Amino acid sequence: MILRGNFRVKEVKKKTQAKFFKDLSVGDEFQLQYSLSGSYGYAPVIFIHLNGARVHNNHPLQLLNNLENFVIEQIK
Repeated sequence: MILRGNFRVKEVKKKTQAKFFKDLSVGDEFQLQYSLSGSYGYAPVIFIHLNGARVHNNHPLQLLNNLENFVIEQIK
């Protein structure tokens, strides 16, 4: 089972140098995916997709810290 959500950037609150996030601007859309069928012994990873292709991933706390630099809205 995969949990997924589509998001749009409404505002950039603070610039960042984090991979993928450093190039985000207002109006950009991306998808976050998390697989519930992962295996034990590995830290959970959330995959970031852009235009249907997997472009990056973050651990949950890392993703939270990166997203705090933006105002985003869920679109689907």
